[in-house]
Amino acid sequence: MLLFFYIVKELLFPFFLATGIISSIMLMDQIFQFIPFLQASGLEMKSVVQMILYSLSPILLVACPVSILIGVYAGINRISSDYELVVMRSSGVSISYIFKPVLFVALLIAGVVMILAFYVSPFGMSKLEELKFNILKKHTKIQLSVNRVNDFFGKKLIYIFEKEGDLLRGIFIADKTLAEHHTTIEADMGRIYFDDPSQKILFRLNNGKIHTYLGEEGYRIITYDQLDYDLVPPKENRSNLPSRFKKNKGNTRKYKTDTELTVGELLERIEKTPPSDALHYDYLDELHARIVTILSCICFAVFALPMGIFDPRSPKAGNIIYMIAVIIIYFLIYAQARSMLLRGEASPAVLYLPLIFALSLGLISYFKVNHNFNSILEIVRFKFSKKQP
Repeated sequence: MLLFFYIVKELLFPFFLATGIISSIMLMDQIFQFIPFLQASGLEMKSVVQMILYSLSPILLVACPVSILIGVYAGINRISSDYELVVMRSSGVSISYIFKPVLFVALLIAGVVMILAFYVSPFGMSKLEELKFNILKKHTKIQLSVNRVNDFFGKKLIYIFEKEGDLLRGIFIADKTLAEHHTTIEADMGRIYFDDPSQKILFRLNNGKIHTYLGEEGYRIITYDQLDYDLVPPKENRSNLPSRFKKNKGNTRKYKTDTELTVGELLERIEKTPPSDALHYDYLDELHARIVTILSCICFAVFALPMGIFDPRSPKAGNIIYMIAVIIIYFLIYAQARSMLLRGEASPAVLYLPLIFALSLGLISYFKVNHNFNSILEIVRFKFSKKQP
């Protein structure tokens, strides 16, 4: 029993170290994307901490499977390179015994990932969107001033001549989000509306004109009586992403994207959405992608186990290159499988093909190491050569 927990400890230490490093790198990239929102709130420490906490669970979903691969490889390699594995085998403990603590650690981490994927991560994603909207509301209320250029995230410049309560007069807007044209909007008056259900910030403009410079095509002026102008910063280009990222039915935040849905809500949406609707495959993809993420913790641990066993006749660099190549192939197959499922060209079973691929390679390598397969081949060759005349 002491040996069991000793091996578990040796596996968990590099796992936590790898998780911390990978999560920190991903978190810094996430915080960089949050800078405009943090600047809007005046860099309040509360907003920074909340954004980090809400972003942590989705980041851990990505970090844990890769970290367990690194953790098992590093832990087993340290044990075997110090010849502790030789001592264990000489005292009657077979290599197959190591499989038990490795599987225990893999199941433990897979259980944590399951809780994150099914419940914690959707909650964090939903709260993160709400936090962004509240920061935008605060930014709009505080920063929208008269007789000065109000810069909305460097993309929308607004100038206001007069302000009477919530009524704004003499409004000019230069919209830089329309890169192909130079567009300016003017209005006699307008008000700011915060639509909490749809999480939109609308500038309702009255009695104005839209000026658009079309280059060689000339100049266009459109007169309007009322215009609802969206003040929320422009989203990134999502034309190549699944349909769940492109639209929200009813234009309301009550219709969550599937990354914000718990497993129960996903199953309910799958049942209610007909296969003719593209969203049906989006929900299927999200549900099974979460399951694959959970199972990948076990598959990666099994795959890394034989790779970490030290063999003085085999260079360590060779094993590392082999692992990297397998992981690249794994994610290539996985990405292609998700693409096929989202297009409705395959069943969810295709998402499990990369798991079978990684698990099969791991079990074959484990069998070779555990049963000293190379030595068996040498014996067979020797006996076969003796039978030759």
